[in-house]
Amino acid sequence: MKFSQCALAGALVALAVPASAHAEGKSLQLAKVVLDTETAPIEARVKGGTLCVFPSNIELPKEKKTQDFERYDRLVSDALGTGEVAVVSDSDDLFAAESDDKGDILLGAVMAPTAINICSSVNGFKGTIDIKVQWQFYDRGSAKVVETLTTEGSGTLAKFSNSGFEEMWDAAFVDALRKVQQAGVIDRVLATGATVDSVEPAAGDPTQAEVLDEPQDVAPAT
Repeated sequence: MKFSQCALAGALVALAVPASAHAEGKSLQLAKVVLDTETAPIEARVKGGTLCVFPSNIELPKEKKTQDFERYDRLVSDALGTGEVAVVSDSDDLFAAESDDKGDILLGAVMAPTAINICSSVNGFKGTIDIKVQWQFYDRGSAKVVETLTTEGSGTLAKFSNSGFEEMWDAAFVDALRKVQQAGVIDRVLATGATVDSVEPAAGDPTQAEVLDEPQDVAPAT
């Protein structure tokens, strides 16, 4: 009888412990973010002054350019690191290159603006930026891309801000990232490291821009 009570207690404890405590999942680390305005060129719709008048179209430079790693590393860490996702972040680690703490899964992103409607004044910027982000998840263990998908994000700023342009970009990026998380993709990849429906990048696809290099510090985009 005593043994049965102990066994029952053990079973109840096992049920009460979250599944993640039994089997530790993989960790995620950002590798690179590329801004692609070459594959699908667009024009930004820009209005001027505090009254937002005199609209004009400004063509963005056609290029594929690696973005500031620390900026986007912090965005990923802030968006995902407060939950159950194990995120490896280098942004605040002055000796990251010497650390053995590396993510099991590398995350790469190619983002392309689909619409830019902003207002520029002496008080900064406000408006809306819409983007499309192509994500790649690379498993260090199997040395291959195990998941690719595309989500859209939107960042809106209602009031002028001196850093408004960057704030809109950041909000759009985080919005697109949260949609990946909401779809359950991140949890699945970190739990298994693979997916049945993985799609390899097609020829001429923006993901061919060598997104998944090792994490590195790069000069901020201008």
